[in-house]
Amino acid sequence: MIKGTISSIERFAIHDGPGIRTVVFIKGCPLRCSWCSTPESQSIRPEMGYFVAKCLRCGRCAEACPVKAITISSGEILTERQLCNNCGQCVEVCLVGARTMTGEEVTVGEVVREVEKDSVFYWNSGGGVTLGGGEPTMQPIFSLEILKACRESGFHTAMETCGYVKWGILHEILKYLDLVYIDIKHMSSAEHKKLTGKGNELILGNIERMAANYTDTPLIIRIPVIPGHNDSVENIMDTAKFVCRLKRVERVELLPYHRFGVSKYSVLLRDYPLPNLETPDEEHLRDLAKLIRAYDIHVQIGG
Repeated sequence: MIKGTISSIERFAIHDGPGIRTVVFIKGCPLRCSWCSTPESQSIRPEMGYFVAKCLRCGRCAEACPVKAITISSGEILTERQLCNNCGQCVEVCLVGARTMTGEEVTVGEVVREVEKDSVFYWNSGGGVTLGGGEPTMQPIFSLEILKACRESGFHTAMETCGYVKWGILHEILKYLDLVYIDIKHMSSAEHKKLTGKGNELILGNIERMAANYTDTPLIIRIPVIPGHNDSVENIMDTAKFVCRLKRVERVELLPYHRFGVSKYSVLLRDYPLPNLETPDEEHLRDLAKLIRAYDIHVQIGG
């Protein structure tokens, strides 16, 4: 029985592929993007979260913590993140849901049964299932078996990936996909490493291989537009030059940075890496789109 860890399953999604979709968020990611809006998906393990505003300061969590990561000081509850082993015992004793766990170990069968509940919407809208994350290829066997089962049920399958994965793993997963979304976060490997913790050679190489070897599978390139970091004219033009050489790209999507994930960092007791960053304005996005269209590439602002 194959098991994996997911952070959540989102039903009735409309931005992660055609039609009405069910998105399965697989936990674990090899990158650490400075602007990540889903920090709860970075670790492959279930992870404890703490909602300070809900807390009664009763101290039950401190008493339950087996590694003494939770202490009380001047009436406040303090959690030493470095000591916390995410065992979840504090969550079990919390009376008001101030402590939560993100991530659940489930079987492939359990995921597929959830997906099948929405099958009537897939048939009527041309929808299906999308694997997101995190990064689905971090749990390759789990993700592969979900896609296989969905294909056997006749569901349209899609995956969102950062592309930082060995080609042999990606190659096997691609056999069961009808659509692939992949990010290009920066064309400079040095800048990519500053922004995400990893260089981009593996990612760009995988994009080239996908475009060359899976010509029947639509490939959509996504560029997260991060003001002051990857939205220069030079980088956008370099990206367009790379994309226009590929055999099979349906379109490029410019995804404007947003601040929806900022509050999640405090719940995970982390500092947000880009606290002063703001969403790019519409005119700037239109200018970037115009640069890409000059290379005869279909561009869409937003997902």
